[in-house]
Amino acid sequence: MPRRAADEEDVALSAFDSFCRGATEGRFPELADRDNLWQLLVTITARKAVQLRRHERRQKRGGGHVRGDSAFCLGTDVPADQADIKQVIGNAPTPEFAAQTAEEYQLLLGRLKEPSLRSIALWKMEGYSNHEIAARLGCVPRTVERKLAVIRTLWESV
Repeated sequence: MPRRAADEEDVALSAFDSFCRGATEGRFPELADRDNLWQLLVTITARKAVQLRRHERRQKRGGGHVRGDSAFCLGTDVPADQADIKQVIGNAPTPEFAAQTAEEYQLLLGRLKEPSLRSIALWKMEGYSNHEIAARLGCVPRTVERKLAVIRTLWESV
């Protein structure tokens, strides 16, 4: 079965967990030797695999028609067995996205005519906390919070 949220390792772990809980509760008194143990473990694992398959094929989960990672290779020359979300999403932004973000960034900063608002916005985008920004400006954090509210108001009106 194609791997989705769970795979064979999850089935094995679930089966082993069920076995351990059942053994602790005394549900397996017929365990006399190694052969009985393996027969029990195989039975539990097989049932867990069937349960997982039923779970994945339920109508609310697509009825078994949900496509896996192979959907990411449609229209490309990537083999289906090598398809992965990483083929779609990379670590770096696309050049178009970077250009659009830079343009939007300049547009929003351009709406801030007061230099202190501009500095606060830049520092906030760089990850500084309100306390750190207040220390840089020589004011209290509440002043920074008020100015951030002004910035948000100006930017929301775009």
